[in-house]
Amino acid sequence: MQTETGNYQQHFKSKRQFKIWQKQQKENAAKRLNRALYANQSPFRYAERVYKSRLVRDTEAREIVDFSNLSNNTTQVQENIVQVPLKHDLGQLSNAFGDMPHRSTYALIMKNVPGLIVIPNAFSPQAQRRLVKHCLREYAKPPHTSNLDGHYYVPKDGVWPLYEQEQKGSLVPGDANYYIPSKTVPQDENDMYPTAIEDANDDTLSVASSMYSDISGKSGRVASSPTQMLKKQRWVTLGYQYHWGTKKYNLDDPIPIPNDIYDLMKAVVTATEDIGCQDAETPWKNQYKGADFKPEAGIINFYQLQSTLMGHVDQSEINMEAPLISMSLGHSCIYLIGGNTRDTKPIPLKLNSGDIIVMTAIARRAYHGVPRILENTLPEYMLPEFVDDEDWKVFGDYMKTTRINLNIRQVFPK
Repeated sequence: MQTETGNYQQHFKSKRQFKIWQKQQKENAAKRLNRALYANQSPFRYAERVYKSRLVRDTEAREIVDFSNLSNNTTQVQENIVQVPLKHDLGQLSNAFGDMPHRSTYALIMKNVPGLIVIPNAFSPQAQRRLVKHCLREYAKPPHTSNLDGHYYVPKDGVWPLYEQEQKGSLVPGDANYYIPSKTVPQDENDMYPTAIEDANDDTLSVASSMYSDISGKSGRVASSPTQMLKKQRWVTLGYQYHWGTKKYNLDDPIPIPNDIYDLMKAVVTATEDIGCQDAETPWKNQYKGADFKPEAGIINFYQLQSTLMGHVDQSEINMEAPLISMSLGHSCIYLIGGNTRDTKPIPLKLNSGDIIVMTAIARRAYHGVPRILENTLPEYMLPEFVDDEDWKVFGDYMKTTRINLNIRQVFPK
């Protein structure tokens, strides 16, 4: 796999710049370990700082819930996890999950996180690679909008086809369509694509500043190559397009959710009907029926290794009773989920490629975020050198530094 040190030339002009950056990273990590500097922050903010650090203390590392191998968890964590059967087999509801002889027929719930349902390793390796291809090649293009649209004239077929051509050498500097031109019209403060936003208490602004403002600044407003553009791509909206400035959906111009994603997400809600836990700290049950669930909006997040997503609550939907479904592809991450305020200490979860989480009942209104992407966790079946598929090579190379998250929700009441 690529290492951060071995590839500093890709991000820095000189080895000296890279060493300065390394020193700053160590100093910042040391500050995050000095708990006295932020002891007065809310429990959720405190946890974000703790798990964003590359130097997590053993006591805090042991609190991370690992669903891939339950015996890896502490006894206290294991006692909180309950295995429950899915109401329906996912493979019989949709072929998007792929052919898995030992498919998971169960979900995991936690007594101390009411409303959260985890389906670990729900997709076959081939199905995961197919979804990655769709997210990059099919979904990340008009009419779906992205954080790039506020700054660049995104081609009608998106950025990925040009990136593929560039990687294969068939598109080079000097070609007419090599550089993607930037927009020169200034963005107003209510624009759909926020830029320089500070870390405020406003959830939407916090989310924007932590992940979506990466292309702000002078360097982001010039014509860029396909590779440069893809590094700046942070999100793509599906279905009803979300306006980050007003925190509302554009309900006047509906865009259908892609059929395969529509079927996949309905299958997940159907399979998790009636799952719950009466022994939880707050007893709960997922009473939302798959027949009533209509996937209407979603976001594809493209995380790079340094990306974060600050704690927030998704509450712009008119229907807050329907589950919110989120699936992971690529690198693993630390995912925090708390309560309905930042004053609840969140639980850190390790989410791996192929995992699905379903936020139902109380969890639908819970604060959640991603403070860290875990380096060197890309599954072997996504590494191009281990996949017998020539078409996958360019995707696999991109995924060496990427985690993709696809989340879907229902906007209107059933």
